[in-house]
Amino acid sequence: MKKTNSFLKVITTFIQNLRDKSAAALMGIMVLISACSDPSEIILDPDNNQIGVFYIEIPLSSSMVLLDSFSTTRQGSLVAGGDISPFFGKTEAISYSRLSFNPGGKVPTEEAIFDSAKFHLNIVGLSGTGFSQSKTFKVHRLNEPILDTTYYNFNSLQFEDEETIAQGAFVLKADTINAVSMDLEGELALDLFSKLKAKDPVFADLFAFRDYFPGIAITGDADQQVTASIAPGSGTGISLYYHYKDDTVATVYPINTIQSRYFNQIKNDRTGTPTENISEPGIAYELDGNLIGSKANVGLVIKLDTQPISDFLDTLENVTFNQFELEMGPLENFPDTKRPISNLIMYFSGDDNKIMQRKDGKLVSVQAEGQAQIEGIDAEGDIVPSVLRPNSLIFNSEKFTFSQQLNSYINAVYRSGLEKTDLILYPRFPSESAASLSGSGDDEFRQSLKEYIVNRNTIKLKVYYSKVK
Repeated sequence: MKKTNSFLKVITTFIQNLRDKSAAALMGIMVLISACSDPSEIILDPDNNQIGVFYIEIPLSSSMVLLDSFSTTRQGSLVAGGDISPFFGKTEAISYSRLSFNPGGKVPTEEAIFDSAKFHLNIVGLSGTGFSQSKTFKVHRLNEPILDTTYYNFNSLQFEDEETIAQGAFVLKADTINAVSMDLEGELALDLFSKLKAKDPVFADLFAFRDYFPGIAITGDADQQVTASIAPGSGTGISLYYHYKDDTVATVYPINTIQSRYFNQIKNDRTGTPTENISEPGIAYELDGNLIGSKANVGLVIKLDTQPISDFLDTLENVTFNQFELEMGPLENFPDTKRPISNLIMYFSGDDNKIMQRKDGKLVSVQAEGQAQIEGIDAEGDIVPSVLRPNSLIFNSEKFTFSQQLNSYINAVYRSGLEKTDLILYPRFPSESAASLSGSGDDEFRQSLKEYIVNRNTIKLKVYYSKVK
């Protein structure tokens, strides 16, 4: 492990010797610069005024942090499958869920004739490669129950890996919902149907049923390079089909994952990769080489050291800031079927490398452009940062970069005394719920194995500012 070192390296373009000092000329220059996102777009006549216009790139050093206590309990999707990456290693996702049924529902009578039994998967999201080839998924019967507790990405339950109650191989389409079905193991299917017809006590209520059938585990194959996000509910689970004499249409009895407790286990073997040494939560790891990245459900995120920004601001007096833009990328190559997460919220982080919280427990982040960064002053005289309008780096699918303007935030740090901290880039959609650890918006980060990799040398703050000489 290496400690992250702060540094400041600036590339300055100074445009000077303008003779026209009129207010109109100054205003025109300000508007032009504010509209530009690249210094090459700034076109000024060097012989036409005396205002200094500066463009500076401030490289930001970066590290990687393993988040602590990453809950995967009831986070929106069952995640199964995996992938193999030279940077992140081999990652496998296993989903665990209870099954449920309607105790008051209509059950087959003794005259019912069994037809078949299927296990359905309602696959609502896919990330991977090689979709012209079939992908295999297996369903296993748990050997122990799912408890009424919080499960994290490192938790697991016992099941027989070599024994399945259903399995199948499917050619999947990456950009649509895939509803697939596989045969339920025959002995289990007949046992379930027989107990239903006989009104066996295991179907008296959900608690009795869970003693008989604790739940399921769904697995995939990391070597096949695909991860499925499976929606819990009526579309994922068992269907028992039966009919009565002279029936022309079969009747179905569902035993599915609707309103069931579930969680996802993530196994990530980083041996032999640049991320191999990342093992302890709460430590900022600076990696060898130029690459750095983030991976969903594993809990790996990027942290930016913002000390170079402070060093730069400390050198300035009486300047007008025109634009601050944080940019990262372009990202390392990825296929269209394995796109990265679209938003990265910039949470404040201290020396403990955790997301900073206010005294009331709200998570503190950079706020959106045009929004107040400071809420007020508390009874102890401390500045209370705003939290309800988070800003985020946004993925640009044409440039393959993450970027965002930070004018309001930097001005609050420079002029209003807002505490300057390092920033953790957390994959999450910006909304009021992002101010809470239990809030929504980080669905992709907890419902997939999406990732992105970027060259650390491309992470920079682009600054446009001016002052009259």
